Amino acid sequence: MTDMGGTVSLRALDMAAQVRAQGQVMSGRAEQVTQQLETAIGLGLLNPGERLPPELVMADRLGVSPLTLRQSLAVLRSKGLLETRRGRGGGSYVTGMLAVRETDIARELRNYKSSDLRDLIDLAASTAGSAARLASRRSDELDVRRLRSLAQRFASSSEPHMLRQTDARLHIGVGVAAQSRRLTSLLIQVHAELSPLTWGEAWRLEHANAVQGHEDMLAMIEQGNAAGAEDSAIAHFEREGALIIDQHLDLLTSDLADPQ
Repeated sequence: MTDMGGTVSLRALDMAAQVRAQGQVMSGRAEQVTQQLETAIGLGLLNPGERLPPELVMADRLGVSPLTLRQSLAVLRSKGLLETRRGRGGGSYVTGMLAVRETDIARELRNYKSSDLRDLIDLAASTAGSAARLASRRSDELDVRRLRSLAQRFASSSEPHMLRQTDARLHIGVGVAAQSRRLTSLLIQVHAELSPLTWGEAWRLEHANAVQGHEDMLAMIEQGNAAGAEDSAIAHFEREGALIIDQHLDLLTSDLADPQ
């Protein structure tokens, strides 16, 4: 992952390639790649102001033909997420962010069975706990600085799309600090599915709790306290998971009261 500006790193592109579409039937490879890149933008793996690598490099990393990639990039440009610049310094640049819309959150929540949603939250908590535990043992000073920078960016954010993005980036970053490729890949998958359910109106009072949850987890990681890091990460996701479950149940209740 990179900071705002510059060129998207190959590491970030490889992370984007690990995103898999959830709950959708893709009509073709171009649509799959479009969804991968769009989700990567939503997770903060690709950020506004960053230039994408050359098309041949991207196509190779994403495992598609250059023609398929161009079709996907064209769709993202039509959505306002990318733009192509000509001349010196030209190329494809990330220019948009994924908006947080209440209607989108409600639609996503309605697509879940209650049992499946609880399973997702359990997976998010256990994966985050494992990542935090390993990060407390394996991270170095540079890893901690990067994580604290992400936590500070979250703490200073107020827009829902930035809160959603920086929250996901931080927890994926813990996976990177844990030095586990498979765990990082799993975190990417979890947040690709979980993030679209977060930081809507029902979350407006959660910011301070999330900031404190991040601080508790990072303090334990920095101290090398494996048990404390794991417990803090799990508690953070269990609290946020309770918000998601409450939203889900409120929607079910509303639908039963007013069937249309």
